[in-house]
Amino acid sequence: VVDTFSVGKYTDTQVAVVYLQDTADKNVVKEIERRISKIDIDGVVDSYYISVYLQSKPNSIFKQVGDTEKPDILVGKMLEGRIGIIVDGSPIVLTLPFILVEDLQESDDYYSQPIKVAFLRILRLIGVILAVLLPGTYVAIQLYHYKILPTEFLITIMDTTQGIPFTPFTEVLFIVLLFEILYEANLHMPQYMGMALSIVGALILGETAVTAGIISAPTLMIVALSGICLYTAPDMVDSMSVLRLIYLIVAGSLGGYGIALLSAFIAIYLCSIDSFGTPILAPYAPIIKQDLKDGVTMDFL
Repeated sequence: VVDTFSVGKYTDTQVAVVYLQDTADKNVVKEIERRISKIDIDGVVDSYYISVYLQSKPNSIFKQVGDTEKPDILVGKMLEGRIGIIVDGSPIVLTLPFILVEDLQESDDYYSQPIKVAFLRILRLIGVILAVLLPGTYVAIQLYHYKILPTEFLITIMDTTQGIPFTPFTEVLFIVLLFEILYEANLHMPQYMGMALSIVGALILGETAVTAGIISAPTLMIVALSGICLYTAPDMVDSMSVLRLIYLIVAGSLGGYGIALLSAFIAIYLCSIDSFGTPILAPYAPIIKQDLKDGVTMDFL
């Protein structure tokens, strides 16, 4: 079924709501169409212009609307009962309802062996956890919980951080912000210049800062590893970057207890978010046994 709407006071953009009649939830379809029909905006240039109107918590840092540029992904999600929103002139199609585990999935997963896909998805999940928690945990250990480290490792860190003018928290925060600035600059520069900027920023600038005694090598390695792990799930980069900074600030203030409390708060907060009646943490909170076969792991049996 294709239902068409005109959105935008000046652009009068055609927006199509597409779904399978016998698969999609009619109540969800009606709610999506009601929200689209009530959008009051001067113009719709891209799909993302209307995504904010489809979120249950627009100010949340967590993604609540799915998106794709690939027809096979859209059709696959429609077969699962989701609804697609196609905007005239935009290559991005929005999909609803959305669950968080979708960002750990890739279209290539469905063309590979399930055992390999399960390994890759678990690897992506570990990468996301490391990206968010690694800098904050490193700071918390250095400031509050250094006794849990093996003696040899602790001596190594003390030797490399001796003479650094910054506190561990300030040092990690400085490097994280520096990496974000380099990423933003690289994103907006021409491609051939962007590669040169990456080399200068990552190698020359980082090595020079360590040699000059401004930052320590372990700190640079921790933040660099966190930045690399961040892109194991590219669709989660925006929210995970913000979370990494929040965890870092809390860890520098409260240590490991702050990390534990913040993790509990985020878990409770995510449990409170739903996408048109579908919990964003499904199929794990609540547990939906039938959908677990295509969750973090994959099982066609």
